[in-house]
Order: sequence, then C-alpha cells, then structure tokens
Amino acid sequence: MGRLDGKNENKRTELMTKVKVSWLADQLKLPLIGSDLHIERVRPLTALAEGSLSFASSPLLAGTTPYQVAVIGPAEAAADHITVLVSDTPRLHFALALQLLSRQVGFREETEEARIHPSVKVGKNTFIGRGAVIGENTVIGHHVVIEDGVSIGRNCWIKSGAVIGEEGFGFERDLDGIPMHMPHLGSVRVEDDVQIGSLSTVCRGTLQDTVIERYAKIDDHVHVGHNCRIAEGAMLTAGTILGGGSVIGRYAWLGLNASTLQKVTIGDHAYIGMGAVVIQNVGAHQKLFGNPARVISK
Repeated sequence: MGRLDGKNENKRTELMTKVKVSWLADQLKLPLIGSDLHIERVRPLTALAEGSLSFASSPLLAGTTPYQVAVIGPAEAAADHITVLVSDTPRLHFALALQLLSRQVGFREETEEARIHPSVKVGKNTFIGRGAVIGENTVIGHHVVIEDGVSIGRNCWIKSGAVIGEEGFGFERDLDGIPMHMPHLGSVRVEDDVQIGSLSTVCRGTLQDTVIERYAKIDDHVHVGHNCRIAEGAMLTAGTILGGGSVIGRYAWLGLNASTLQKVTIGDHAYIGMGAVVIQNVGAHQKLFGNPARVISK
C-alpha cells in the first residue's frame, strides 16, 4: 500500500532523461559560462540538489549551494560548481526552459495508484489522482477533485466540490508582452486534522508543494494560490483569497472576503478583518482592517 502518513515524494520535477546544459543554452540562445553538466531536475534556489536547473536574479542567491547546478541568471553567479545560462530576464527564460523540457524531454509522472487508508470515506463522483495519499479517518465529500501526487493526512475533512492540486494562475509575459504559461510541477501537502470547505481551491506549487499545516481550517469558497503555506491552526473564512506564495502564520485569522497580495507574510496570531486587502507583511498579533489594510491594534 505504501506510505499513508500524509507525505509523498513529488516526481514531476525530475526529467525523464538527463540533458546537457549546452543543449538547453543552444535552444534558448543564451551564452553559457561554466562546465557542461547534465540537468536531471528543476528546483527552486531554496531546495537545490545535484544536477538541478533553477533561476536567480541575484548572484548572491545563486552562489549559496555546494551542488553542481545550472542557473539561469546574471553572469556574476558563475562559480566552480555553478554553470550559468546568462540572461537579463531569468524568470522568462526559466519559463521557456520549462516549456521546452516539458515538450522535448518530459517530466516524470505519477504512475502508482492512489494510496487510501481503508477507513477513508469518499463521496460520490469524486476523482482521486495517481500517487495521491490519504490518511486514516479522513472524509472526502462529493464531487471533489484531488489531483495526482496530492497528500492528505489523518482526520481531515474535504467538503464537497473542493479542488486540490490543479495548476495555479502562473504566467510570465514574453518580450512582446504576451502572457506565457509557467508550468506548475509541485503538488499540495495537507497535514493532519485539516478542513477544506466546499468549492474551495488549493493550487499546487510551481516547483515545491503548497502546504497546509495541521489543524488549519479553510472555509467554503476560499482560494489558496500556488506556493502558499498555511501554518498550524490558521483559519481562513469564506471568500478569502491568497495570492501565490503567501504565508499565513500559526493561529492567524482571516475574515470574510479578505485577500492578500502575492508573497505576503502574515504573522502568528494576526487578525485580518472582513474585506481587508493585505498588500504588505503583517507582524505577529497585529489586527488589520480596510483597503488597503491598516494596523488598528496589537
């Protein structure tokens, strides 16, 4: 049956076959600095492994790994163990690289059947993808979509109509300003004792997982963007929208129809009022209301 502890390995960032970085540089028409290593996977800078391809805007960020890796970014990022595909628009060229690798090489896909504990209750017309893991005593409602590779822990309640693990809204404009799709290769990890409400969406991460930690509660009609992390015991009430990469602290509260700009961090035990629009980081225990949201008290 495999593991049923709510944890799962994401295979989709691994290439089907290795490719030389010189081939990729030729395809993207980018100058190459460094050794002609083999690329085996794509990873963010925060989770590099041997043979990774990533991107960076800052040479300081790119120069912090001991692994032999390739980075799309500034020439100054080159080092003994870092090969650089030189680009003034690294995110754009990384998106192009993902599309190219997806078409011509391919990323590994989930091939195993879903691993569902016998105690799990599943409603009617629910889809559970390959490689998904669902822990004991979890309840899955009707018409739920759980995509490939999603892991859900013990004692969770996924209400009817929820969609977990579909791709998020990720685009990068090309040099002509045309939106270009950024493939999302991560997944979603839901820990124990989590509730996800009806008609809510939790998007999978771009390269790493979107994470919902234990005891977090998500109301109906909530949208969680790609790469978000919702910490232990946080509560998101109906209509909440989280921009991609947002981090919600432990036991924070987001009121009805609150929303966050992408990559905003909300501190532990913070309180975000009804309809608030959060456009900057929020400290622990702060209370914010309004549009744009302003600190009222702590």
